[in-house]
Amino acid sequence: MRRAVFPLLCLWVALALAATVWAGLLVWGAARDNRAIRDLAGGRDVVLRDGADPRAVHARALYLALRDRPQDAEAMAPALAGAAPGLQSEYHYALGNARMRMGFDRIERNRIDEATALINLAKASYRQALRAWPGHYDAKVNLDLAMRLVRDMPREGQDGDKDPDTQPRRLWTDLPGLPRGAP
Repeated sequence: MRRAVFPLLCLWVALALAATVWAGLLVWGAARDNRAIRDLAGGRDVVLRDGADPRAVHARALYLALRDRPQDAEAMAPALAGAAPGLQSEYHYALGNARMRMGFDRIERNRIDEATALINLAKASYRQALRAWPGHYDAKVNLDLAMRLVRDMPREGQDGDKDPDTQPRRLWTDLPGLPRGAP
C-alpha cells in the first residue's frame, strides 16, 4: 500500500500542475482577446490569435465593416459559425450596412450598376441577419430601405427560355427615380 501512495501522489501533483498550466493558458487567451477587443473599439486594427473567442472575431469584423472593407470582414464568417445568434445577426447587419454605404457612394458618383449590385448584396446580408435573429428590428428597417432602392421583381427573359440576343436591351435602371437611357 505504501509503495502505491508515492506514485499516486506524484501523479496527482503532475495532473494538478497540468490543470494549472491549462487554466493559465485559458486565462492568458481570454486576456489577449479582451485586449484585442479594446484595441479594435479604440480604432486600432489588431491580428487575432488562432482560436480567438467569437466576440473578438465579431469585434474585428465590425471594425473592418465600419471601414468599408466588407470583403475582409466576410473572410471571418467561418470563425463565427458557432457563435451566438445575436453575434451572427450583428455581423451580417454590419456587412449589410457597409455595402449600403458603398452603394450610396456609388449612387452619388452616378455609377448605378455598381450601386445596384452592392445594394443587392446588402439585402442578402440583411436577410441573413434576420435568419440568425428574426427579431432584429434594425435589420428589418434597413432591408425595407434596400428593397425600396432596388426592387426584387422578376424580369422578362430571366427564365432562360428566350434567346438573350433577340431580347431588347434594358434602358432603365432598377433604382427608382434614377432613369438611364432614352425612353
